[in-house]
Amino acid sequence: MAVKRAAALGLRNLVVPRGAADKLFLTTSAIGRLIDPVPPGPAAILPGDAILVTGPLGSHGIAVLAARENLGLIPPPQSDVASLLPVVEALRTARVPVRAMRDATRGGVAAVLHEWAESSGHTLYVDENRLPATPQVRGACELLGLDPVYIANEAVMVAALPASCVDAAIAALRVETVSAQAVAIGEVRPRTSVPVVIRRVSGRETPLDEPLAAHLPRIC
Repeated sequence: MAVKRAAALGLRNLVVPRGAADKLFLTTSAIGRLIDPVPPGPAAILPGDAILVTGPLGSHGIAVLAARENLGLIPPPQSDVASLLPVVEALRTARVPVRAMRDATRGGVAAVLHEWAESSGHTLYVDENRLPATPQVRGACELLGLDPVYIANEAVMVAALPASCVDAAIAALRVETVSAQAVAIGEVRPRTSVPVVIRRVSGRETPLDEPLAAHLPRIC
């Protein structure tokens, strides 16, 4: 299955002769090319920009935790692992002027937001009721006392872009299977004493703490 998926993305799989290795070795090397335009990065994020995510949060981390701890969840949680190349290409083809983009792996979306707040010098606001997650992930998080915004993902990208381009970006992203549930989750404002703020479902605004230690052990 992995070989077929790699081939579909134009990737090559190299193998060694039988008996040349006594253990299983997994390694990947990526050689690519810069595309134009290249997103300038989080330092270019401006007040008024929108923040969006490309899919439900926490699926990978919860899948790994459930398998590792034998939680017996039914049906078993499935990782969101997939290539983000179609996501990037969708935004590029639609000519969306993305300021910054990043995959939300260890530390989840919260880690990305804090990184961007520090780099940009602005405060990032997100709405809890906009954060997407599957019912299974939400249920597991409630059971375990976790928050999807801190859970690792494998195929969720966070992007910052001008608010005027949000509709075009989401329309382009939802054409792709991996980003079919793309949604705007917040906006950028001038810096306050709090780098990242989350509006809870109750309407109360509270600081979103930085994930100083990941909620789950390193998984990749």
